[in-house]
Amino acid sequence: MARTPRGAKIDAMIELVRLRALVEDDLPRLHRWYQTPSLWDHLVGAFEPREAAAAVAYMRRWLTATRTELRLAIERAADGALIGLVALSPIEPEAGEAEYHIFLGEPQDRGHGYGQAATAAMLGRAFDDLALVRVRLRVLQSNEAALRAYSVLGFEPDPEGRELVEKGGAPAPVVAMSVTDAMFRLRHAAYAARRSAAR
Repeated sequence: MARTPRGAKIDAMIELVRLRALVEDDLPRLHRWYQTPSLWDHLVGAFEPREAAAAVAYMRRWLTATRTELRLAIERAADGALIGLVALSPIEPEAGEAEYHIFLGEPQDRGHGYGQAATAAMLGRAFDDLALVRVRLRVLQSNEAALRAYSVLGFEPDPEGRELVEKGGAPAPVVAMSVTDAMFRLRHAAYAARRSAAR
């Protein structure tokens, strides 16, 4: 079955941000964000202190996409500022699946729709450019804003995929979610209609 390219509705949804390839100049800022412990309050992973030179050297491999990993910078469309990172890692080409990751580096950039727009843009790449059929993610159950945003885009929780991670010395539940190509397009059409009506 032929795949359809992203249409005007997806383009309208992602107008808040642009995704682009990472460049060397991005890496020190990414390292600074990763070394901010409060960032990890919103992420499933754990904060790990890392020395700048070694961390930047490690991140250089992110500058070139591979068959199993794609990491892109999130730019705010209004001014071109780097505000975060999205990733598909690992990508499993044979299974047609990938795991999705995102973060916005500065607190003031959260809560404005940038994360949802960047997620929609990355799903467009996953389903159109990479021909994937399913994208998975893991999110803290306490991150209600992220859960709502993912739900709007078609992500659904996996009842079998719950786990616990440690946050602030206490166990924190994690929700596993996934979205298919067909569900993303279905939900996105509904979201775009509501968004247009509100303008």
